[in-house]
Amino acid sequence: MDRCCAVLMDVISVQKYIFSSNELRYNLGASHIVKTLFDDKVTEAINKACDIDDEEKVRKIMAEWRNNSDRILMKEDPSAAFEIGVSGGGKALILFREEAMARNFIKLFTKNLLIDTPGLQLAVAKEDNFSLQEDFAEQLGKLFDQLMINRNQYFPVTTLPMHGITAAGSEAGTSLNVFSEQRKKYLSGEAEVKITAAEKAAKTLQRDYTEELKDYHFTEQVDQLGQVEGDSYTAIVHIDGNAIGDWFQESKNLADYRFRSINMQRITEDSFRTIVSETVDMLDELKAISGFDIKDNLPLRPLILGGDDLTFICHGKLGLYLAERFIKIWKQKAEQELENLPKNGFSACAGVAIAKTKYPFYRTYQVAEELCLLAKECHRKKKGGSWLDFYIISGTKSGSVDNIRKEEHISPGLQLYFGPYVIDAMNDNKALGYLKDGIRSFYEDKFWIGPHLKELRAAFSSGSEFLNTFLIDMLARGGYLPNQGHEKYGKDYSERGYTDRETPYFDMLEIMEFYPKFLLERG
Repeated sequence: MDRCCAVLMDVISVQKYIFSSNELRYNLGASHIVKTLFDDKVTEAINKACDIDDEEKVRKIMAEWRNNSDRILMKEDPSAAFEIGVSGGGKALILFREEAMARNFIKLFTKNLLIDTPGLQLAVAKEDNFSLQEDFAEQLGKLFDQLMINRNQYFPVTTLPMHGITAAGSEAGTSLNVFSEQRKKYLSGEAEVKITAAEKAAKTLQRDYTEELKDYHFTEQVDQLGQVEGDSYTAIVHIDGNAIGDWFQESKNLADYRFRSINMQRITEDSFRTIVSETVDMLDELKAISGFDIKDNLPLRPLILGGDDLTFICHGKLGLYLAERFIKIWKQKAEQELENLPKNGFSACAGVAIAKTKYPFYRTYQVAEELCLLAKECHRKKKGGSWLDFYIISGTKSGSVDNIRKEEHISPGLQLYFGPYVIDAMNDNKALGYLKDGIRSFYEDKFWIGPHLKELRAAFSSGSEFLNTFLIDMLARGGYLPNQGHEKYGKDYSERGYTDRETPYFDMLEIMEFYPKFLLERG
């Protein structure tokens, strides 16, 4: 039998579900729920839908796709009522022998989610005549198209409605209807589920990274990432692969789809393990730097880690460095270890949002996500490359980053913002290497010490005319703007500080505080 009923499921608005609270512990619990959703929650529904009275047998079949990805149970075993196509990261493709089984499973599973994971929304698409051999990529594409239509058509209510006599919780904004023995107070059902999942997530993560962490720990508190009182900044980094969904949908058959899914997950996790190991190895150097107070906790913590998608939180002075480092490691591993590469190779984009540690957590994440989208716009316009965008949040201005920049980063005659920056291009003024070369030059030039740097930044903010006068004065006193490597990068901005109204120096001055000098030497 080479035809079956295929069910494709995807969690709607994953980021909204995960980052609906300003408390890190709830975010971590929500992330764990999404990550393990199709491992922990489907067994009972499959048992009943397929009339299998053997939970151990169901679990064994569910694990088969990872253990023997080339084996297609629906073809080899006529008695197999179902099998997992792929699952992970809030998505799953499940194959059923009969349409009635698939329909019953969807009803049972989504009903269980209302009870077990309130607040989580799921989109579902079903194809009753799915071929396991013929035109697999085309069929998979149609199934994803139907899933997208369903996502935009149905908005299920998955939380209990509010009542006038029930208080609302600050964590999820829903009714307080569950008493938490751990916290000794009432919580919403959604918050209680997330806080319970957070405990499991913490134990699992610590166990899985024991070797890399050595004697350090992942923290569950935003203010325990090695910050210093009075100089406490946090960075949230959101990284997403470019056109990876299209690459998955190019799979020739189910075995190929599984191979891509399993190995992409492995490469992302291995790349993050490398980042953790490298961070542990440089802790002694970080401890000697102003702004770091590292004790038992690593100044880095994953929030979302799945497929080609990664979000992590870290000390504010590590965000830009770790974002670039991860993308380089991930790209190298993917292109060395995977087959059927995209035409221009693998690439990813990153958004790095840096804010005071007490700044609302969800807002910082939203900025990081928006920055990643702005970086992806450059990837599309320039037709390739890995791009990175960053923003240092100050004040309480609302609106999009793009609009805020138009207000804050425009001075008379000058556009102060220069990015986004491309990571894997060498001879480009928009290269991240150009930004880092400029920061390095400012560090090494004895003239540009604290007061002069502040004056220079203020001069750029005052507009081109004031800047011209200021630079003439600085030149007379021996102050030159960095022009190191301009032959390699193309344009030389050092004479007037700008060319065609653009200046790279304001970004250098702004991010310099968040890029320790010794990290520039590490790459």
